[in-house]
Amino acid sequence: MFDGAYYGGDQERAYSMAKNENWHPRDYQSFQEVSADLDRIQAAHEAGTLRTTGNWTAGQICEHCANFMKAAFDGFVDDQGKQVKFPFYLRFLGVALLKPMIGRSHMKPGIKLPAEAKSMLPEDNQEFARGMELLQAQIARVDAGERMEQKSPLFGNLTHDKWVKIHLDHCRLHMGFIQTNAD
Repeated sequence: MFDGAYYGGDQERAYSMAKNENWHPRDYQSFQEVSADLDRIQAAHEAGTLRTTGNWTAGQICEHCANFMKAAFDGFVDDQGKQVKFPFYLRFLGVALLKPMIGRSHMKPGIKLPAEAKSMLPEDNQEFARGMELLQAQIARVDAGERMEQKSPLFGNLTHDKWVKIHLDHCRLHMGFIQTNAD
């Protein structure tokens, strides 16, 4: 049951990559573009020029994007394996107001997730290589033709194409906090 609380003691760090003048969102049109960006990020990491301008490390950002994609493939479950269910008012807003905007509007920084979505959060000390591995594995599932068809706890039923748009925009949002020497 949603009690209005957000998971974690440090809400600013745990949930909000608050607005930042150094945020440079990408404009991904495909997962191939995300993969190419991950290659650029990997090269910057190896060169020692990688930095983030938000509250998460690059490994945490990649893990978070991977967790969300994995849920679209496998289902949204909490830490106890139970189906994630958002409060009625969030589902209503998601279906009535936000779902029609998928693909026509962009996610903005500073969104705070309800406690029910804590399984989407990254590990506190996620290694860069592990975060990259997790995200690349989910992109590989799309590339192999696997379809994202799980019900969203916010939007309800979505087509695979709508899920793709959501995940490209979600990656756009979070990858904008990863900076390389080319940014």
